[in-house]
Amino acid sequence: MKKLKIYSIITTIFVLFVLLQGSIVTKTGSGQGCGSTWPLCFGDVIPYNPTTETIIEYTHRLISSVAGILVLILSYWSWRKLNFIKEIKFFAILASAAIIIQGLMGAGQVVFGQPPLIMALHFGFSAISLAAVFTITLFTFEKPFNKVRVQVGRHFKRFIIAITIYAYTVIYTGAFVKHMGAATVCTGFPLCNGEFVLFSEGEIVFAQMFHRLAGMLLTVLVIVFVLWVLKLYKHQRLLLSIGFVSLLLIFVQLLSGVGMVLTYNQNLTIGIIHALMISILFSLFIYTIVITRIIK
Repeated sequence: MKKLKIYSIITTIFVLFVLLQGSIVTKTGSGQGCGSTWPLCFGDVIPYNPTTETIIEYTHRLISSVAGILVLILSYWSWRKLNFIKEIKFFAILASAAIIIQGLMGAGQVVFGQPPLIMALHFGFSAISLAAVFTITLFTFEKPFNKVRVQVGRHFKRFIIAITIYAYTVIYTGAFVKHMGAATVCTGFPLCNGEFVLFSEGEIVFAQMFHRLAGMLLTVLVIVFVLWVLKLYKHQRLLLSIGFVSLLLIFVQLLSGVGMVLTYNQNLTIGIIHALMISILFSLFIYTIVITRIIK
């Protein structure tokens, strides 16, 4: 089991790196760094005299391929070794399916091109893949006679499911804003170009403002989640820890989003942090759903 733990951690790191690389590719406009050829790069296995954009795109393809193989192996290995966890089959299939779909969508974008509405799903499937692998990794630390679970009420379970689905919606809207080229359409925060609401200024402004509002509402929901835990479940240390970690993640997420606006989306580090925080938060809530529903 120790080998599986180490392997799952390594796989999680690779998948996380792929997700961040995808953000870098989008942010730097390197999606066509290898032209419209896939899996070759300008028709070559190894590009000759590559530009910066080519290096970014080519490296992303290599790491994604390795991550895909690692996830498939992890899915099979965990399915065989963790069969005492009833959810393992679902997450093994989910991890494999998400990483495959993610790769096919990336290839489709290179060869055929895709509208922002579809390309936003590419990042969305990356987040799902990370969440599934992250959950499998946490499963490797459980034992047949000591499975992790927390006791919560029915309404709180439903709230966790709702906030998880909503977090994914925020992920999608953020990816859509990036692929639409709307990240810098509004200057200033919280106002957009000096106006409180500019939904009437076209779809690009609408996308930016909708994502802002969606992100701020998610912050409110996470605060409600934490307050709910403090009121009824503070005696359960795991749930309390998840609450405080989620609060930290959402505030860093919010601040990094504001930072992207104030720096005109020119700071790569801030953009990476923004993508990282929401992805980890989503993964954490996926795991929270599981531990609130596990039956010994």
